Amino acid sequence: MHALHERPPLLLHALYQAAHIASCRNQYFVTYFTNKLRGRQKEKGITTKMKVKLAAKLLVIAWTLMKKEEPFNPDYLNLDE
Repeated sequence: MHALHERPPLLLHALYQAAHIASCRNQYFVTYFTNKLRGRQKEKGITTKMKVKLAAKLLVIAWTLMKKEEPFNPDYLNLDE
């Protein structure tokens, strides 16, 4: 079983909602999300899949920032990923 499915459903929902908002309201993540979708808009369910991937990326960013006790710096984002 995938590790993400072992997480509490409310946490998954919160992460997905954060990704949804970031994908349409934050200029850095809008760019990332748009690049991920480019050329794949007609695939069924691709928007949801990419938001789940964005949620995972946000979780890694949040965890790293907490561990290092640093503020968010968009210069470190790899938007071409």
